Amino acid sequence: MTEERARRRARLASGERGVLVEPAADALTLYAVFTGVPFAVAAYCLTVQRAELGAVGLTFLLIGFAAGIPLALRVGERRRAAALITEIRAVHPLGPDCHPVRTGLNEPGRTPGHLWDTAPPRDAVVSVRDDILQLRSENGESLDIPFSDILGVLLLPAGRGRAAADLHLHSGEAIELRTTRIRPLGVTLSEAGVRVLFEDVHV
Repeated sequence: MTEERARRRARLASGERGVLVEPAADALTLYAVFTGVPFAVAAYCLTVQRAELGAVGLTFLLIGFAAGIPLALRVGERRRAAALITEIRAVHPLGPDCHPVRTGLNEPGRTPGHLWDTAPPRDAVVSVRDDILQLRSENGESLDIPFSDILGVLLLPAGRGRAAADLHLHSGEAIELRTTRIRPLGVTLSEAGVRVLFEDVHV
């Protein structure tokens, strides 16, 4: 385990109380607004007031296209995630809330790492069912972790590197669950009773 993850583990092992993660506004909706407003302004300028505001309309049109790139990327990501969840749910019974994650390719560090943390990277789905955290990968592998085996989860927003949920077990092992949507995952885990903390940056 690296020094950084050892520090996270020490924090989870302390008496710090877990938090109940609150849902936030859907980023996809915000991106849609940021894309739609410039296009609406551009449409007005280029149709109703083309003579006076044509240049302004072209500017907003370019802004709309630029703002639409993150939206298109998010839509594509959501579609891939939905396809992955559908594929895995067809084979494995899962809880009601499923979250796509990526695992693997972490250094074992000073202590042996968990196989799901050090294996080659793979896409997987996290779900909660009957006080068990379920991990199901795209290649058919599965892992069930009872809540009693979980020390806690530290949510790491993208501001400190790649966004992830660092899951630590009482055994000393840890599994990093990389995801662009750590807050929805945190909501599911905290509402289910898993102890969740935020890294010391704003999310």
